[in-house]
Amino acid sequence: MFLYFLSIVLLTDALPPGYIGNTLLVRQPESRPFIRNCGNGCTEYKLLIVTDLDRASKAGNWTWRAVTRQGLLKLDIHHKPHVSIKWDSDRNLTSAMNVKGRAMELSDLTVFHNRVLTPDDRTGLISEIRGNEIIPWVFLNSGPGNTTDAFKCEWMTIKDGLLYVGSHGVEYKTKHGSHRNNMWVKTVTSKGEVTNKNWIGIYNKMKASVGIPEEGYLTHEAVQWSARRGRWFFLPRKASNTPYNETVDEKRGTNLLISSTNLDQFEFKTVGKVVPERGYSAFAFIPDTNDDLIVALKSKEVGDSTATYITVFNIEGQVILEDEELSGDFKFEGLYFL
Repeated sequence: MFLYFLSIVLLTDALPPGYIGNTLLVRQPESRPFIRNCGNGCTEYKLLIVTDLDRASKAGNWTWRAVTRQGLLKLDIHHKPHVSIKWDSDRNLTSAMNVKGRAMELSDLTVFHNRVLTPDDRTGLISEIRGNEIIPWVFLNSGPGNTTDAFKCEWMTIKDGLLYVGSHGVEYKTKHGSHRNNMWVKTVTSKGEVTNKNWIGIYNKMKASVGIPEEGYLTHEAVQWSARRGRWFFLPRKASNTPYNETVDEKRGTNLLISSTNLDQFEFKTVGKVVPERGYSAFAFIPDTNDDLIVALKSKEVGDSTATYITVFNIEGQVILEDEELSGDFKFEGLYFL
């Protein structure tokens, strides 16, 4: 049994991008998210969130887990916008596939060709959630696609029929050297074909546009393309004017909302007030709001303490639902409307 699982791990490390399950995805019309009109300006939506539990994802021998939670979001715009959310009970997703003893650290959600997809930032796997099962589809390796490391997937969005998958968007520095592998972006076709795109210049221009000096950083986990508005939207997780320091980084949360039509020039607004311990980890546009309203997750990781908050605001930065803490000490990092 040990050799069997070891072979899976080694195979996952060795496979070229896009190799796993190329035939899983087939072209078919995209389904629309659930929307129920309750009358009097009230609308209900179903949303799904998923965890990245880091090392706590290990649930037993050769078992790693993530937690999913489904909710019902009610939007009332009869007088002024008001949002409330009711949550169902949690469900576990488990897998035996891992890289160096880490797995199921799921960092985003999207629906692509009617499949609910999620990326694992440890294994580099893009997998389909089907019921209580998680089915590997595409493996992404780091940087320009010629490395032996898994890509640290942090965000996903869809543009022009392609699935875009990105990472933190910062240069990684240690005492042993540095690399920019997390400043590449992957595009994936419906057949699982992967193209590697160099976003180093894009990330650097974006950082400079909000006044962060070269030695500072802007990290990303929440990115979406709005076809309706023809714009990219970014909600950075962390912003710092100084080099990375692990302890200080825990309180580098930001309230920036950055957007761009061409990824060459960037505009930004601020959303509410900065809470240094909280940073954006995912967001989605609320359906049928002309991509004007955003629901977002914020993560808190300070020492051994973790928490997740949900908030709603518009693209002008006006807050509709203040940070609302989710039950449990889970770190949810993926969100999507079903």
